[in-house]
Amino acid sequence: MAVKRSGHVRLKAALVLRDALAAELGIPLTAAMTQLRTVENSIGAAQGLSDGKYLEAIGSVCSGDVGHLSSLDSEVRQACNRVQFTPRYAQYLALMLFAHWVHAQMEDADAFLVRLNAYLEANKPKGEAVTEFVGADLQLAAFWMATAAGKTHVLHTCLALLEKRRDWDRIIVITPSESLTRQHADKLRELSAWEVFAYPMDGDASAMGRLPTDAVIVLDINKLATEKKGDGVTVPTSVFSEGRNLVFVDEGHKGQKSEASMWKALQADLAGIDAPTPSHRGLLIEFSATFGQVAEGEHAFDRYAKSVIFDYAYDRFHQDRYGKDFWHVRVQSQGDAEATAQRQTMSAALLSFWYQVSSYRANDTKSLASELGLQVAAPLWVLLGLSVIGSLKNEGDKQQTSDVIDVLSYLSQILQTPDALAASISQIQSAVSGGAEILADDVKKQVVGWRADELAVRVLADCFGWQQGDKPVLRVIKAATGELGMGLLRGDTLHYYGVVNVGDASGLKKKLEECKLAVDDDVLTSSLFARLDDANSGLNVLIGSRRFAEGWDNYRASSLTLLRLGQGEGSLIIQMFGRVVRFSGVNGNGKRIDTSNPQLTALQTAFVYGLKSAYLDSFLQGLVDNGIPEITRIECDVKKHSPKILRSIRAVAPDPKDFVVQVVGDQWLHGLNPSIVSMIASISTAKLVDGQTKGAKSTMGNDITQEFKDCVPVVDRDAIYRELVAWKRQQRWWNMIFEPAAITHALESDKYQIWGMPGVFQIRSGDDLARINRLAVTVVRRLFEGAYRKQQNKKNRYALVGSDQSGIPAKYYKDFVNAE
Repeated sequence: MAVKRSGHVRLKAALVLRDALAAELGIPLTAAMTQLRTVENSIGAAQGLSDGKYLEAIGSVCSGDVGHLSSLDSEVRQACNRVQFTPRYAQYLALMLFAHWVHAQMEDADAFLVRLNAYLEANKPKGEAVTEFVGADLQLAAFWMATAAGKTHVLHTCLALLEKRRDWDRIIVITPSESLTRQHADKLRELSAWEVFAYPMDGDASAMGRLPTDAVIVLDINKLATEKKGDGVTVPTSVFSEGRNLVFVDEGHKGQKSEASMWKALQADLAGIDAPTPSHRGLLIEFSATFGQVAEGEHAFDRYAKSVIFDYAYDRFHQDRYGKDFWHVRVQSQGDAEATAQRQTMSAALLSFWYQVSSYRANDTKSLASELGLQVAAPLWVLLGLSVIGSLKNEGDKQQTSDVIDVLSYLSQILQTPDALAASISQIQSAVSGGAEILADDVKKQVVGWRADELAVRVLADCFGWQQGDKPVLRVIKAATGELGMGLLRGDTLHYYGVVNVGDASGLKKKLEECKLAVDDDVLTSSLFARLDDANSGLNVLIGSRRFAEGWDNYRASSLTLLRLGQGEGSLIIQMFGRVVRFSGVNGNGKRIDTSNPQLTALQTAFVYGLKSAYLDSFLQGLVDNGIPEITRIECDVKKHSPKILRSIRAVAPDPKDFVVQVVGDQWLHGLNPSIVSMIASISTAKLVDGQTKGAKSTMGNDITQEFKDCVPVVDRDAIYRELVAWKRQQRWWNMIFEPAAITHALESDKYQIWGMPGVFQIRSGDDLARINRLAVTVVRRLFEGAYRKQQNKKNRYALVGSDQSGIPAKYYKDFVNAE
């Protein structure tokens, strides 16, 4: 059966506009990229552009009009100079293709349309139905670029290339949020090239009518509507409908859930896509890292196959050594051991973050980085999910809120009682010594050499600024909307080590108080989130929601812990990932360097942990869908070769009336095989090596039988007896007799072992005691069942059966007999 290809793979093989533009210029894309990459690697992007070496590189493989190529290069260089941008090789090639796209339709749009359709007819994507180009397609362009690949700079350069090409009535930049509106407006103002109006920060809708036509209006998509409703800040698209508009859309993948999406309709309306009056037809130019994800929808596939000018998605971005490497771990455990596994995951994530912090602060690391020109930001531990608190009627929101509360409870506990962290560290040290891969190799080497209690104190001090006697506190920052500060109180002095940024701080406060975590108000402190850019702020932890996936321009994020992800969140996952792999590189070139220094390696690596295994599976699938090859899994068919003459012996169970099982005293335990109860956590890791995902698997757990037996005196034997009576009834084992004393004999015997993570049997609440009772029921039930089977086997009789009755599942059975 054919394997279904992801939207990323399908779209990448069907970018007909990109390929047609390259063909018109006579540029073989692969060869051109190789030549440009060589120039950048050898002399740098700045010299490659200014000295014309980029142009020479393309010209060396060009079979077309080199004069036209030179003209395009001149325009691109002028535009880059205006917006103070030095393009990397892929950005330069994207801008050259875009400049030709503009030229071709300005000179003769009808002739350009004919050439595009002729190319499509001769080069139809295999297995894909891409419709022919129509006039409206010439109004659409898209840039498919990885997060941190410089989409904002390319957008500004496209603006500089286009502004003089037509008499635009309005230039509009649409963002997904107010925070991104501010970011775009600030960056445009820094250029001093255009008048900038950010709505609604700079005035009301009426002020837009008084702006000059070359002013840039920046607003988020939520402020647009087909018509004005109420007295809010919504702007009807009719305000912009009387002219030709140049519209840029950041995060262009938004609004793709259906072909009739409101957001996409609004954008098309603003740009006058296929407007009846030619004078109202403008351009719509989109930017996104995840067009491959939205191309899963057939309506979007055709749209972007014919509008993507250039693609530089994450797979190619990483192979060119841009951004950080990543290393991820998944700890998976079931049932009652899950809570312990999550705490161990949190501790492992904290140790990995601590290693980055200590590496960053080491004098020898700073000296080496300075010598190499490597710019590394102070590490920041980021914990992200879909939301931090939402409607408690929604099960997903309930679970998300619970995850955040678990994290805050964990941090409060280890800061209040460092011994709790020391216990987790000791367990992790024991696990990695036994082969568990819960830490990366370099982190593992550093952690194993410490005494657990000393390392716990060091971690708390380095990561949170903790000192003996500090009291962990949580405070709602009243001067900043939706912020909850995480701090340490030392006498009368409060020091904040992190911030939770939420939509509803008061709602989170209420839920925390229900969980016995006190939350006060802080009316004096200004926004903590705004201070995250400051490496000396003392803020090292950010707990945030999905909105940080978009437009958060910060190089500090270095460790990512995923709180909760949903199915079908591929676009969100790759954007979240983009936040933590952002990297400044050598003199701002954004590239990782090869180094044998493990501390520099740690600062060029994003450590990714998932608190629950399914979320990390979603995360990895998101990477696979964006071009990262997945770990190879091999499945082998099992064939059953069984001639007709083959017979086998099978036991036939006796009738229950033929024997009696008495579980009385302790004699019934003699001769029983030991029962093993496994609560071991499985660990899966993955990292990128030369564009391939490499994985490993291990387990984490010890023999914790004695820890369980230490808890046996507190178990509720009456409750266990009642459960076993119900179990016997369910099994219909009326021939089995047992007494309550047999439960004690079973729990105190040496006929069972429990394997799992140390510390799972700590009794801190009624829930912990209930978990121990459930495990006791499991242990006794297995031993009772062993006693029953022992007596049953004594009464078994045996019979010869044919191969068709042997019990092998039909899906593995190959009809060897008929083949004979």
